[in-house]
Amino acid sequence: MTRSLRRTRARGQSLVEYAVITAALMGFTVMGWPFLVQLLNALQKYFGSIYYVIQSPIP
Repeated sequence: MTRSLRRTRARGQSLVEYAVITAALMGFTVMGWPFLVQLLNALQKYFGSIYYVIQSPIP
């Protein structure tokens, strides 16, 4: 009986660790989302300005 309890505790501990790590990753993703949106908008403006300079008629 002690062996089965040890196995159950080990499985439960790994499940708790997995849940904590997953929750932390999801929390950082949700908290960092506005920054990611701003970063992507800035990247789009940057590439748009490069294409504007390339397509300008003045050499």
